[in-house]
Amino acid sequence: MNEVEKMYSNSGIKKIELDYPDNFEPFYPEFTAEKQIELIKWLSQHTCKNYIKFRFDICGLWYCECNMLNSDMHHTFEEALAEIINYLWQNLTEEERKQIKEILE
Repeated sequence: MNEVEKMYSNSGIKKIELDYPDNFEPFYPEFTAEKQIELIKWLSQHTCKNYIKFRFDICGLWYCECNMLNSDMHHTFEEALAEIINYLWQNLTEEERKQIKEILE
């Protein structure tokens, strides 16, 4: 499971199941640019005590830099952003979790 799928799973978002003859595997909704922007805005309002920075290296890989997290490299910005949300998830209030779920729906 990648970081984006884990984030959707943590949030309680259900996979979409299509009832087509081709029997597509269930999948999570798209992690759109709009959702990513809303999560970045949410992070900026809720983690003011924590330093978070996204870094793009010369090989084309993304890193999350955070005073709480030693990030592994990711191939996409989406994975790096989802990693931060997944790391914070265990310490979020129910209201904060609800806000994230609403962004992802």
